[in-house]
Amino acid sequence: MPKNNLTPNDKIKLIEALNKGVEPSPDLLPKLFPGTAEKFDVQALDRAKIPTLEYSGKRSKATILAEAGAGIGAAPLQNVRCFGDIKNGGWINLIVQGDNLQFLKTCYRNIDPLIKNKVKDKVRLIYIDPPFATKSEFRGNDGERSYSDKVATSEFIESMKERLTYLKELLTDDGTIYVHLDQKMSHYIKVIMDEIFGKENFQNEIVWCYKSGGAGSGSFASKHDLILRYSKSANPYFETLKEKSYMGIGYSTGNKNVTLYDDNDSKGPYTLVNVKDWWADIGMIATSKGRLYPTQKPEELIERIIRVSSQAEDIIMDCFAGSGTVAAVAEKLGRRWIACDFGKHSIYTMQRRMLRIGESKALMDETDKSGKVIVKKGDPYKKLPKPFCIVSAGAYDFSHVMDLRKHKETYIDFVLGLFQLSRDDDKVKKYKLANIYALKDGDPVEVYPVWDDQFLKEVKIDEEYLRGIIAQSGGRLKGDYFIITPESCANVGDTVLKNPDGKDVHFQMLTFPYKVLEDISRNFELTEQPSSQDNVNNLITSTAFYFNDDVVLKAKRVKGGFQITKFDTKILNKEGERFDGFSGIAMLLLDLDYEQGKPFDMDVTVFAKEIGEDGMVKIGGLTKGVGLIAIDKHGNESKPFELD
Repeated sequence: MPKNNLTPNDKIKLIEALNKGVEPSPDLLPKLFPGTAEKFDVQALDRAKIPTLEYSGKRSKATILAEAGAGIGAAPLQNVRCFGDIKNGGWINLIVQGDNLQFLKTCYRNIDPLIKNKVKDKVRLIYIDPPFATKSEFRGNDGERSYSDKVATSEFIESMKERLTYLKELLTDDGTIYVHLDQKMSHYIKVIMDEIFGKENFQNEIVWCYKSGGAGSGSFASKHDLILRYSKSANPYFETLKEKSYMGIGYSTGNKNVTLYDDNDSKGPYTLVNVKDWWADIGMIATSKGRLYPTQKPEELIERIIRVSSQAEDIIMDCFAGSGTVAAVAEKLGRRWIACDFGKHSIYTMQRRMLRIGESKALMDETDKSGKVIVKKGDPYKKLPKPFCIVSAGAYDFSHVMDLRKHKETYIDFVLGLFQLSRDDDKVKKYKLANIYALKDGDPVEVYPVWDDQFLKEVKIDEEYLRGIIAQSGGRLKGDYFIITPESCANVGDTVLKNPDGKDVHFQMLTFPYKVLEDISRNFELTEQPSSQDNVNNLITSTAFYFNDDVVLKAKRVKGGFQITKFDTKILNKEGERFDGFSGIAMLLLDLDYEQGKPFDMDVTVFAKEIGEDGMVKIGGLTKGVGLIAIDKHGNESKPFELD
């Protein structure tokens, strides 16, 4: 191998460039890699480069992918709830609750059992409609905040670059991605997509024109969005669609003026032509027509994209899912789908939309085996959704926190402190059960033994595990029994089982995300108990992950609506203090036909500004069975509460 020819001054220049995170001077290349540089015309290579966008914080593709390969930020997936007949090993449509970057890293890493060998290189079509980073806040019909895109331009571009890098890795070789943007950011993202996908794989800039919106004042009114279409390779799947063209006048063919019309409808004669990249035949959703979400796009828009770039049974992905239009259209067109969003409002909106999909409009004629049309396009869809699950991407791999297991005793004290419990070895001796360390309201509390390799790698909390606890107690266990556990160690939620005498044992899971432990392991040594409960809470809230057992809600019916009688959340405000009264509530979800044991089906969302200081919510039309869920300002949710 040839020796490099760097002078001391060259080495100083190289070190300075590396420290600043910029490219070294081109004249250093032949000196640094003499054996390689001799084979290339460096100037010719430089001229062949595509334009690039330089900004603060930009990272290379290799760095971004290496991060996920090392498991940094990838989040194991946990089933939250499932609907339909789930078959082991088969495909399950997914609504993913969590940070989409973490989810994409998990898909790229391809080791999580829920998606292993099912997503990476398997997605035929991706459509995303990210926040446009225009220094505005998107709000719903009554001004409620949905999400904010107040992000500096460079931060937004880098965050999109990260996500687009992983999304490319998930596409099939003939797969396609559509990125929906406004005019303010499309040019930046196009340059980034040229870098990631290659400018040769740029296929279309689609202009979606619409009439809604305000009139221009001092400038032309903005009446269109842009949708960038890129492929992973030179041969993407594409099905040409036809549209009606109402020409109105003849056109010339040879020496004759002729008028060629294929058919007539209420608008007059038309001919069929290939759909072009300028779409003016699809309008925005009017608020009066049932918009579920502030940035919701019309099904007709998504239908066109899915039809041209995928076939039946293909996997469609949207990682900025919002109201779930992509998932709903994919379902009705016979595609498989994955939809990801961070907000609980979005998750419950998608769940509601999917559970009620039979009430929505069919997008195509449905026929029976004989070919007879049984459902016409535009009629109610009338079908139940295929099986789907809500999964969480908020739990972390325990490999990041293995060192915590060396400190068993302080680990026990710490996780007890998460639930405001303290150790009481004397009082728990009577139970004669392993891993009981405290009492909660007089009932035993087990700390799941993650310090035991067998438990961590092979044992999960399921019904068999719980029956084993009853057996170990000699059948005497009854009443409440609490288990504190990282969320991915539990395969069941709260469960009621009978002891040998026929009495109920209520097993209650006190789960917490691995993110809490990861933050501890990164920032602290777990050698002593945090100095106060407030410090524990500060740590928990800093993770911005769900911690559902913390939210308590109670309410009562009153004339003209209902009144909250109790609300409690452990999160802290920006001043590090507990929220006063009901100020920690972000929204209330209402199921007007709630029954215990059935899925919570959100009918109404009541946002914080609609809640009085006394907890009063004025609302008509409350039915006999009303279920409530409270979402706090960090996204934590209460268990459903049924109004008396």
